[in-house]
Amino acid sequence: MFDAAFWEKIKADDLRVPAGYQPDLLIEELEHLLRSPEEAVRDKLAFEILADWVLSGVVDHDLADFGDRLCAALFRGLGESESDSVFGRSFAAATLGMVIERDNAARLVDAETIQRWLGAYLMWWELEADLRGAVDPRRGVAHALAHGADVIAAAARSRHLPTDQARVFLGSIVVRIRTGELPWLLSEDDRLAYATMALLHRGDLGPADLADVLAPLRHLGGAENRVDIDPGAYARINALNWLRALYLQLHLGVTPMPWYCEDGHFERSIPARDRMLEILGETLRFYSYWYAE
Repeated sequence: MFDAAFWEKIKADDLRVPAGYQPDLLIEELEHLLRSPEEAVRDKLAFEILADWVLSGVVDHDLADFGDRLCAALFRGLGESESDSVFGRSFAAATLGMVIERDNAARLVDAETIQRWLGAYLMWWELEADLRGAVDPRRGVAHALAHGADVIAAAARSRHLPTDQARVFLGSIVVRIRTGELPWLLSEDDRLAYATMALLHRGDLGPADLADVLAPLRHLGGAENRVDIDPGAYARINALNWLRALYLQLHLGVTPMPWYCEDGHFERSIPARDRMLEILGETLRFYSYWYAE
């Protein structure tokens, strides 16, 4: 076990692997620290260092096994809510997104490996019971929704993601929206909208696909559970905020994140973008009497 000062020194040295240490042993220790309930250790040290090492190729020699270990970590404590186990699952997902991004850039793993990861991810994504954003000043954010969205945004750009599976991911976003029981306060709606945009920029999903997944949200918008004490209130509010965010991103366009490989993904046109905006607008009308006919 290395203390925080050891990892701080690595950060101060431009995140270089320190001489005289085996990278695999350091990576194993960082994986363990992803479960820490201390934000300063988990987020500011373990995740930042691991993400940099993944994207820069330090983990290339072991990328498939590393991804498998992250997938296993997604199930540690799954089903618990309001316990510290969520940090390990959520930050395993965040790191898995970086692993998929590394493969997008360097093409290191085969389709079977990506499919194995995505199968595990989808099971976790739809079963995760702890959807807290901020927890407290010491423990920081859990952010399972945001980190899960980041995995979708990376997977959407994978050469190993077929069209039918892209549709599954699009539907899974709506499933998570409809099953929410907490308000989104840390831009989860924007992150999920961005993941949706990554799927739409593929070019193989059309207005009919979007309309199909949005259909259940029309009923949710027309429901009467509109105050915070009603059981479905937060799902409705979160759905409204996601629809607004997606409408805005689809209208204005989005740009790749700085750590994404230069693949031109977001430069691709979205088929029938105007029709998709119409579909979003039609759905938004179920959520308010304010909009003009």
